[in-house]
Order: sequence, then structure tokens, then C-alpha cells
Amino acid sequence: MSDIKSVLQKVTITQIPENALLDRIVRELKGREMFVDTDEDLGERIYSGDVFEAILGEFGELEDTPMYPQKKVMEQLEELAEIIDTEYVQITMT
Repeated sequence: MSDIKSVLQKVTITQIPENALLDRIVRELKGREMFVDTDEDLGERIYSGDVFEAILGEFGELEDTPMYPQKKVMEQLEELAEIIDTEYVQITMT
């Protein structure tokens, strides 16, 4: 008989209401989900905890081009990348 406690793993998640994010960031999150709730009314999505760092890295390659985001978008991404220290991020509908 196996000891179930030996195979359990706890994960950490940060919840962010979608309306707290800038529209550009919400658009950039589309397609990056690790999990989408099957209840479409809830619309909850879960991302890797480093999703904002990944977006920042992609935007870094766009610097000095017309596709580079506004300063406020970059500032919010930098803040999120710095403060999110959990394995997952859940974006919740408001």
C-alpha cells in the first residue's frame, strides 16, 4: 500500500482580477493559458508564474519598433514580473 502523503505536491497561485490589468497585457495573455475553466461564465484562466517575464522578453525584441508597447504597459509588466513569486497566476473575471 502506498503512502499518499509521499506523492502529494502543493502548488502556489496568485489571483489577479482581469480589470486590474491594462488591456494590452490582457491581449498578450491570450493563447498562453496552461488551463482554462470549462465553465465559460467564470472565464478563469491559469498561467505559468513567469508569464509576465516571458512577455517582457518578447517585447524587449521589439524595442525601437512601432510595435513596442507604451511605457505604462512596460511598467505594469515589470512590476508584475517582480512581485509574482508563485508557480501559477490565475486571472479572474470581475
